Order: sequence, then structure tokens, then C-alpha cells
Amino acid sequence: MNPAAAPPTDRQASREAFERMDAARWGQADLAAALLALMPLRLKGAVFDGAAPELAGLLQDRLTQRLGNGALLHRMPVSITDDRLIGGLDLAATLAAGRPVAETGLLARADGGVLIVPMAERLPGRAAAQLARVIDTGEVETERDGLSLRAPANFVTLAFADPDEPGELLPAGLGDRLAFGLSLYGVSPARPRPETLSPAIVDAARAKLRWVSVPDAIMDALIDAALRLGIRSLRAPAFCLAAARGIAALAGRDEVTDADASLAAELVYTSRANVLIDRSEPPAPPPEPPEPGDENTDDASRPQPEPDELTELLVEAVRVRVSLDMAARARTTRQRSRQEVPPGKSGDMVDSRRRGSRIGARAGDPRRDGRLDLLSTLRTAAPWQRIREAPAGGAVISVRASDFRVKRFRHRSEAVVIFVVDASGSSAMNRLADAKGAIELLLSGCYSRRESVALIAFRKEGADLLLPPTRSLTRVKRSLSRLPGGGGTPLAAGIAAAAQLVRIERRKRKAPHVVFLSDGQGNIALDGSPGRERAAEDARDMARRLKSLQEPVLFFDISKRPSAQAEMISTEMGAIYRPLPVADAARVSRDVRSLLLE
Repeated sequence: MNPAAAPPTDRQASREAFERMDAARWGQADLAAALLALMPLRLKGAVFDGAAPELAGLLQDRLTQRLGNGALLHRMPVSITDDRLIGGLDLAATLAAGRPVAETGLLARADGGVLIVPMAERLPGRAAAQLARVIDTGEVETERDGLSLRAPANFVTLAFADPDEPGELLPAGLGDRLAFGLSLYGVSPARPRPETLSPAIVDAARAKLRWVSVPDAIMDALIDAALRLGIRSLRAPAFCLAAARGIAALAGRDEVTDADASLAAELVYTSRANVLIDRSEPPAPPPEPPEPGDENTDDASRPQPEPDELTELLVEAVRVRVSLDMAARARTTRQRSRQEVPPGKSGDMVDSRRRGSRIGARAGDPRRDGRLDLLSTLRTAAPWQRIREAPAGGAVISVRASDFRVKRFRHRSEAVVIFVVDASGSSAMNRLADAKGAIELLLSGCYSRRESVALIAFRKEGADLLLPPTRSLTRVKRSLSRLPGGGGTPLAAGIAAAAQLVRIERRKRKAPHVVFLSDGQGNIALDGSPGRERAAEDARDMARRLKSLQEPVLFFDISKRPSAQAEMISTEMGAIYRPLPVADAARVSRDVRSLLLE
């Protein structure tokens, strides 16, 4: 038997299918770049998810070549400041000229070129809003530092995103203003990418574009498909219609076909689809046949698909593309996660005076409000030099206290898990091993997740902070080995100690999370006196105070059976209640991780 005639193996068939899908996904990205060069002012830009650096560079090069006219690339850093983005005062020129001199921002300099936005999922909301406004209006308007500026800003935006976590998403207002949203997850950067849409083809299509017509049936189908897919933005059908005309022009046709509309819908609607259409839905009833004599002989000579049929074709094309994109992204995510630590919650973004990412400057006194921002201070003082008295001692510039600017920073607050353990009596003693195991499991990865752990134990007449917030495994194990047990149950004192530590950590700009392990059966009042009735009243009062702090709380009921008293206390403190008749360290740790990820 000839080996060349042997049927392909499953591995060979799978490789061939992957190569076809790889070529198809890259072909769509390359087509999007050609369409942006063909209609830059109409289509605005594109978002590419999961593009390797080699593929991103190739897309940028081909776009600039097809645009022609010496189009330049301009890169927009994620941490760009307002004066660099939209313009402001040129400090050096202002000091040299003795009058305010404007400095052109990045968006104005990008006029006629290409704006590259790397790591677009991390773009701050303020910068994204300013970029979206300029994309809408086509010009930059700035009124700051005593200046009023206006400059044209028409450019093509290429945003590249590669989110590692579900919460990292491109700002919706920016993504809606860019025509295309394509996924390049799983597309190999090592394969050769021959150019099928040369600059000459784009130039020929540019001359032909104005003569390309769109049948009414295709217009109706594009709008109906957007509604079927849950797309409510009016920009999406307009982008899709423009893309369909561009695809027809690149192919040398004078009229848009249903194939052009289907390909345009994949490019525009896939990233915007909010509803996946179930294929089991019954088809729409066929339209009634026209009455005799009402047919137009000219239209009949050129048959076209019915609007309902074309709508189903467009919706099905988008549905298949969404499914393929989701599968490719899931496969890439699984490959990455083999070497990565599971993500945890690091708290909310908070402002800081000393550390974090730089987000600008504000008025303040550097002696008490933070670090001096020298350039911002000089930029604030420069416009007033002509009306201020000449400074003594031959100084070049006069700076007053009102000119001082201090640096602003922002960082993620550190998460602090506060364990509050009931160490009273033999029943609670049986659960101390579970608390020790859970804390050690959490500490094993706390450094990479920027979390700390604190331990409070309550027994006899009060509560003690056995372990202040720390990431040190050595300190944790040493404190756990000395964890005492026995005596009464001062539940109110334990809740009060947790609330006090929460307030302390909040003043440090951290994100505290409280985890209780108790049966809820307090018998020692807040003042240390015995008595179940007084102890229960004090516990409810302290629980309401803890709830008022509005921080996440998890309550593990460690009774032999779920206790109504424990559930009542957890409700008073606004906690998530977990009865654990059979507790173990792994389950406690798993529930705490789910609390941090909520």
C-alpha cells in the first residue's frame, strides 16, 4: 500500500483544521486593517484581543503602508497625564518667552496617523473618556493652565488588549466607538503572513467606493440582525454597513452582496453581541406571495435573498464566530494558568500620597500633603510671572504657596483576612486545628495575592489579638502553636475586637475581611460578667456595630448541628452564614477564597 495514499490520522486532521482556523482569523484581522485604511474617518479603529507582539507589529505596518501619505504611528502609554494627552502649557518655552506658550498633546499630534493603545484594558476611565470624545468630534479642545486650545485630531485607533482577569475589560464607551473587535487568541505569530490586500488594491477600492450601492434588503437585514443579537448601539449598524461597502469595493464590485454583509457582521457584531441565538428556535413564517400584477419586472430579473433569510444568515455567522472566539480564549487561558498562581482579590483602587501608579498632581503643601511635583508647580506659576513682582535674589521665576502641587498616586489596597476564633471550651478546641490549617493554606500564596492574615482569639473574659496582620509564615505557625483554649465564651468581646481591628486597617487604606469561627453561644458579657442573657444582648449590639462598617464578613457555625443562635448573630452582623457540622481546613480555606473573589 502506498503510504502517500493512507488516510490522514486524527492528529493530522486536527492540525489541518487548526491551520485553516488560524488563516481565517488572521485573514479577518488583515481585512479589518485594509478597511480602516480605506475608510479611516468612517470606521475609526479596531480592538484586537490576545494579539502576540509580532502580529500587532505586522498589523501596524500594513495599516500605515495602506494609508499612505507618510502616516505615522503614535503610542499612547496607559499612565499618560492630561497635559501629555490633550496638551497644556509648555514650561520651557513659557519661561523663555515670558508668556504662556501652548504645548501640543499626543492626540493632536496623531492627526492623520495611527494611534496605538497598548494594554487598553488597563486604560484609566478619564483617559478613555477623553479619547472617546476626540474620536467623536475629530478635534481636541483644551482649556487649562490659562490656555484655550483647539486642534484637529482625526486618526485611526488600534487598541490591543490582553486581559488576565475577568474584571479587566476595555472601557465600553471606547470600544463602542471603534468599528471592529476581533480576537486573535490562538493565532500563531510564527506562520508566514502573505499580503493579499496590497496598497494598490486599497487605492483602487478608494476610487471605486463612492459608486458602491447597498440593496434595501441588506440594509434591513443588518439592522434586524443587530436587534436579534441584543445590540442597542446605533453605531454598530452604521459601522457594519460601511464595512460591507468597503468589502465590496476591495473585491471590485459595484453592489454589496449577502456574502459581503455576512463578513461585515462577523467583523463588527461579534464583539458586541449580547445574546446568543439558540439554533432550536423555530424559523419565521415565510412571507406571503405578492399579488399578480404587483411584481416589478426589473427587480425580478435580479433575484435577492429574502430579508428574513439574510438576517438568519448574518445571525448564524456571528453566533459561530462568537463560539469559536470563546473556545480559543478558553484554550489560551488554560495554557497560561498552568504556571500561574490563582488570582486573588487585592482590594479596591485607593489614592495614596507616597506609592502606587502616578495619576497626576493636585494642589497641596509638600510638608504635609505628599511629595512635591516640581514640574506641575512651575507650570502653575509660569502664566502669572508677568503680573508678579520680580523675585528677590535674582531668581528666574516667582513661586507662591498657592502654586505648590503634590504628586497623586493610586494603588490597590492590600486585603487583610481577620480570623476571629472561638477558643473557649472543648467543642471549640476541636475546631482549632481547622482554623490553623485554613490560615496556613491561605498564607501559602498570600504574598503573590498581596494579602495578610490576622488572628484574634476570644476565651475566658475577653479577646486577644494573637497575631497582627502579617504575611510571615514563621510568625503564623509560632502564634498558632501557642493558641490557648478553654474557659467561657466572650462572643461580644470577640466581635468588638474584630470591629476595632477593621477600623485600624481601614485607616491604613487596606481592605479588611472578617472570618468568624464560633458556635454563637456567648455566656460572658462585654464587661466580663457571666450571664447568657446579658452576653447575647451585648453580642447583638456589637454585631450591629460591625455591620455598620460595611466590610465583608463570613461566619462559620462550628456547632455540632446548625445553631439558630449562630445564624441570628451572623444576620445581625451582615455576614455570610456557613454551617459546618463537619469542618475541615480545606473547606474553610475554599469558602474564604470565594469571599475574597466576590
